[in-house]
Amino acid sequence: MSHDDWKSPGVRRIVTAHNPQGIAAVHSDEVLTSQAHPLMTGVRTGSIWATESVPTKDNNVDIDGATRVLTGDLGLVSTGGTHCLVTEIAPGATTLWHRTSSLDHNILISGKLIAMLEDGTEYVMDRPGDVLIQRGTMHNWHNPGPEWVRYITVIVDAESAVVNGTVMKAEVKD
Repeated sequence: MSHDDWKSPGVRRIVTAHNPQGIAAVHSDEVLTSQAHPLMTGVRTGSIWATESVPTKDNNVDIDGATRVLTGDLGLVSTGGTHCLVTEIAPGATTLWHRTSSLDHNILISGKLIAMLEDGTEYVMDRPGDVLIQRGTMHNWHNPGPEWVRYITVIVDAESAVVNGTVMKAEVKD
């Protein structure tokens, strides 16, 4: 099966809100599907929810947070806000090296994922629930296979890291 033939099982997203009487209720319950990433073969992503600010002002606004236009780094960061994203990587696929000006909470859902850092270290995430916190560092992800990997990332906009007076700006490398 080619990377393009794989059908993501989707992520079920349940969103709550208040009804007109102020009682908590389910606003929506749906399965979101990921899409092939335009720059990386074997990588699929899907926005689950994004906010425009912290603290958020999403008080029952009738907008789907998954459809917000992301204006921050690499189309991943919601400037001044947060972004919850699902990423799925095919067996054998590796993402591009990249860095964003954000604090990222990466939570493994299924599969085996290797986080590779600029200094050559590799960290294996192979237990559902494993978490890797990215703090504006250059990294990439690799799926050693044999199954697709899925992880959720909560991205919080941040000021760029500064090391010895050098601003570590967002970038992508081959």
